[in-house]
Order: sequence, then C-alpha cells, then structure tokens
Amino acid sequence: MVREELEKALPTIEITSMGLLRQVGPFATTDVIQVTFGGALTKANPGTLDYAWYDAPATGLPKMVDSVHFASWNEAAAASNGNNSVNTALMPATYPNTNTYSGNINIKLAKLPAGSKLYSLRIYVRTDKNEMAMTSQTKFITVK
Repeated sequence: MVREELEKALPTIEITSMGLLRQVGPFATTDVIQVTFGGALTKANPGTLDYAWYDAPATGLPKMVDSVHFASWNEAAAASNGNNSVNTALMPATYPNTNTYSGNINIKLAKLPAGSKLYSLRIYVRTDKNEMAMTSQTKFITVK
C-alpha cells in the first residue's frame, strides 16, 4: 500500500542532473564535448531526446543558436543528428515501476559561433507518450 502511494507521488519523467565529463573550457568550434545527464522514469518508457544551445547575452533574452533531435535515447552519430550521439542506460530503482537513467551526449561544437561567447544548454527528455522534462545550465560553456 505504501509503495503504491509512493509510486503515485513520483513524476512520470524527471531529469535531475547535467554536467561535463572531465572537460574544461574554453572550447574551440572543432571540439566535441561529452555532456552527462541523469534522472528517473516511473511507469514510462524512453521516447525522444533533444538538446538546444542558447546564447547567453549580458542583457536581453537568449536566442537559440543550434538544436539537435534524437529519435531515441540511444542513437549513433549520423547525418540526421548532425553527427552527434547519445547513449543512455536504464537501471531499476527501489521504487516500484521506476528506473533511473544515466546518459552521455557527444556534442560537436561546429555550429556555435566563436569569439569567447558564452552558451547555455538545455536538454529535453520525453517518454514514448510525449511527456517531457527539461534541465538547463546557464553559461554552460565558452567557445573561444
């Protein structure tokens, strides 16, 4: 009974972390970075994954600079995804019908304009029923 009530209280999809794997900027437009992320799914299956780069202006609203769509949470680099890739592993949690996940996105920085500019990153994860969670990091990287 308690476990069923806990399950009802959990979000269907959540992304709780995002970071760089042992890399320090500033980066060049020729670099490929590896972004790690993690979260949880309850009573759901993975769907699609997207990421988007936004400029980080000193004033005004940020504008999207580049975005990539992955049809699944595990996708090899290909022309359709700008030669970026994503790899995600699901692990059972102690909560009923819940999996935690951990993933890596290999991102080519070729489409980000250079010039010591700051960029923010947003990652969007969706279930197979299009329920979405998002995380973002403002001023995530600098491209020299």
